Amino acid sequence: MYIAEKRVTSYLALQGNFSLTIICLRSITKQMFYNVSSLFLKLLLLITYIAIHWSILWSNIQAAELNCCSVYGVHDVLVANCSDLNWTFVDLRCVPVTTEVLLLDRNNLTTLTNGSFQTLTSLQQLSIKSSNIQSIEIDTFLGLGQLQNLNIENNQLTDDVASLNPQAFRHLTHLKHLFVGNNQNLSQNLKDALVYLRNLSTLSMDGSETLQLGTEFSYLTQLNNLTLYCSKVTHVTNDSFIGLWHSNLTILNLINFYLLQFDPDYMDQDTLKKQFSDDAFQNLNSLEVLRIINCRIGNENMARKFKHLINSSLHTLYLEKTHYAKEFYTPNATFEYCILSTNTTQYLSQLTLSYFSWTNSDIFAVAPRVVSSPQWRYNIKSIDFSNNVMGWLGWKFTLLQAALLEKLEVVIITSPSPENEDSSPDLGLDSVKDAVQSPLLSNFFKSNTTPAIRNGQRLDRKEISTNNAFFHDAASYHALPERNDSLHTEPLRREGTFLFETNASHTAYVKLDSISERMFITFSNNSTNTCAWRVRLPLSLRIVKFMFMLQGDKDYGNQSVQFFQTEGEAANLTHLYFVGNGITRGTGRIMGLANLQLLDLSKNALILSPYFFDDFPTLKYLILKSIKNDDFFRRVSIDRIIQNLIELRYLDLTDNKLNYLSPNLFFRNPHISHVILSKNRFTSLPLKMELCTSLKFLDLSGNAIIYLTVQETSSLTKHSENVQEFFFLLSENNIACVCSHFQFIKWIKSSDFLDKKGNYSCTSEEGLLISTGVLLQDVFGFYRQCYGYNYLMISIVLLLVMSFIFLMAYLVHRFRTAIEAYLVRIFVKAFRPMKSSDYKTHVFIGYADEDVGFVRHILLRYLEEDLKVSTFVHHRDLGPGYTDQQMFEAMRDSWRILLVITQSFLNNYDLSDIIMKYASHSVTPVNQGRVVLLVQQTQMYNIPGSLYDVLEDSRIIVISDLSAPLDYVQRQEIKQCLRDIH
Repeated sequence: MYIAEKRVTSYLALQGNFSLTIICLRSITKQMFYNVSSLFLKLLLLITYIAIHWSILWSNIQAAELNCCSVYGVHDVLVANCSDLNWTFVDLRCVPVTTEVLLLDRNNLTTLTNGSFQTLTSLQQLSIKSSNIQSIEIDTFLGLGQLQNLNIENNQLTDDVASLNPQAFRHLTHLKHLFVGNNQNLSQNLKDALVYLRNLSTLSMDGSETLQLGTEFSYLTQLNNLTLYCSKVTHVTNDSFIGLWHSNLTILNLINFYLLQFDPDYMDQDTLKKQFSDDAFQNLNSLEVLRIINCRIGNENMARKFKHLINSSLHTLYLEKTHYAKEFYTPNATFEYCILSTNTTQYLSQLTLSYFSWTNSDIFAVAPRVVSSPQWRYNIKSIDFSNNVMGWLGWKFTLLQAALLEKLEVVIITSPSPENEDSSPDLGLDSVKDAVQSPLLSNFFKSNTTPAIRNGQRLDRKEISTNNAFFHDAASYHALPERNDSLHTEPLRREGTFLFETNASHTAYVKLDSISERMFITFSNNSTNTCAWRVRLPLSLRIVKFMFMLQGDKDYGNQSVQFFQTEGEAANLTHLYFVGNGITRGTGRIMGLANLQLLDLSKNALILSPYFFDDFPTLKYLILKSIKNDDFFRRVSIDRIIQNLIELRYLDLTDNKLNYLSPNLFFRNPHISHVILSKNRFTSLPLKMELCTSLKFLDLSGNAIIYLTVQETSSLTKHSENVQEFFFLLSENNIACVCSHFQFIKWIKSSDFLDKKGNYSCTSEEGLLISTGVLLQDVFGFYRQCYGYNYLMISIVLLLVMSFIFLMAYLVHRFRTAIEAYLVRIFVKAFRPMKSSDYKTHVFIGYADEDVGFVRHILLRYLEEDLKVSTFVHHRDLGPGYTDQQMFEAMRDSWRILLVITQSFLNNYDLSDIIMKYASHSVTPVNQGRVVLLVQQTQMYNIPGSLYDVLEDSRIIVISDLSAPLDYVQRQEIKQCLRDIH
């Protein structure tokens, strides 16, 4: 008996410690549950807050980009660029009042209303080109007293007063440069406005049907640059420029005589003279620059117009498209109208010109002594016969005569290319970021006497006249590379003779006075023939362009050429363009060009020796575009071509079907700054940017690039940080706007050194062609489209996981006693469930004093008489002493605690709270069914939570009437709860 009591005592001690542990675990579980719930709610609120604010911010940014102008400073000049915004009225809300340059080009303004610019009192330059302006109200320019430059070209203004009242210009008292050409024949109203524009120095306007600049131009005493758009002109008379006879006009541009065309088959010379008088330019003695463009009256007739400019100050003459509009197919017609003979050019050859261009006029040949007249021999610096048809014959005479011109610096002789292109553009290597940088305002009115190139293409001649150099982006013009002015200037010896030295036993001298074909050395068709040429050049010659002249499939064998100006070499020639001349084989060398800086061998089919380019140690610009033979770069690698070109800065390999370059290509070229690789087959970045520390311009447009890797984009970004002027061309590639390339698309948006500002065409997931600019306007939408499904699935999984966690936490909290008992049975083998025999009393009955009748007469009879169990009832079994202590001891010694939960027990019984708390804490893994409730039906929802947490539903027995005997179901439920579990 003693051993049994000791064992029970040990069990009870262990049971008390375990109960304390369980209480701690319950507290920790509740705290974790509350913490997780709070964290989840805070995270949800934070995500909602960020989403709302980002949506508002993004909408504001889009609105600003769509509605406002770009405002920036250029050389301390505040510029507001409002072009291409599709405005229908002038909106100055985004324009600072201190703006000095305002650009409104290519909008849809229709009407300029009174006072449109009156707040911009500091405005000096205003451009509203190509904006569909149909009328300008009389006080539109009110407040622009400081305006110096106004450009309203290419609009719909007419001579109607309702369209443009001459008094509209009365506010522009300081205006110096006015461009109103290419409108709807606006001439008379403008002439009436000249009285208000006495400070004009530059003017462009439309010419009237009979070109007439009358006495109204006498007000313009400072005018020195005039451009006339002559699309409506049908007659140019002796008096057409009478108003300029006493002016100081130095530059005159006559452009696009669309209605003045002469067909010699149907019109005689007298009729032509009535249309364009030979005396039209009489008394314009101050004229220095004359351009006549697209005046199709015939080359011979055009040459007669300059007889009054002999002994004048004219130094620059530019003629373009002067041949007849009719095309000639017979040889007689070609020789009659397209050869510049001495009779045709009798006046032209007497002009003391410095710069002469006669382009795109079907000139077939130039007779001897035309180019080399005495007046040209000692004055001419540049000759340009671009885009004519000199072919196999005419170019030879012109080149030979060029040797006599002592001051000649530039000679250009080209035929139209098979692709109908102009000659290779002059290179501008200092300003290529025209899509990123702001316009250079300092060049708005710079006179341009040579053909201009924008973005690699020759501009329309009407765009390069001095008047509309205004507001063109000066950064997009390409100028010739700087030349070396410190070259040799020794006198030319044996001038006028080309000396050819061959491996034959004789030396042939070619006389310039003869044009006989047999006086020229011809190339041999024998590929084994070897020939060395020696060619003497004028000392002043710097640039030679010889393009698309030698047509046909020819094999010239091993032909070598040595240029010289002194006994040594041709040290003054700096630019040599030999483009599209149909050479299929020429393995010799070009020697003597010790200071050559630019070499263009594009569009030829060349077979060169590996050491060919080693003869040009000073070469800075190398152009090898569209080489015709596909194996050119397999025979001579690019690495070998440039390995000894230490000074190389510019390399153009456009359109050569290249798909690979050595990553260390420019290891020996530390000064390389411009690499053009467009229209090839590259699929990735072919260069190591870290090896090109001076690279400013990389062109990979028109290749096969689908995307760039993170490593490639990172190297480009890092390079742009090290080289601030870096510019990267990526347009015309087959970019894929797919989700797997999202990082690349995002990089395009964030990079400011890309062409077209990163607005490229790309292919979507569905195979549709879209714009990256449009796509990236809603980058978050694209991100959601790409990753929304994945994140939705992740969110659903997380929701399920969190729901499972919450459910498990609830179940653990709800059934913790059963779980604890299960774990105890598994891991603690020394414990076993307690039985009724281990306790002194079988059932402790807790009840209110008011319910003693139910307990004594109904419940005790069933328990003691029917079930034969021992009970503790405080009305009967309490002894003298402390009631609370006896109650706790009785509950501790009882195997089951049966509580009668009624309204009286919950509200009126003083010990109810203590009894219920002790009962809930007395449930242990060794006696998990210890508490049983008999609950009055009306009190089901008033049971304390502490009891609910430790009870299973089967141990809650509902009784509806305390005065009625227990029914069969209630008795069975009580019996089931009080039986021993084995």
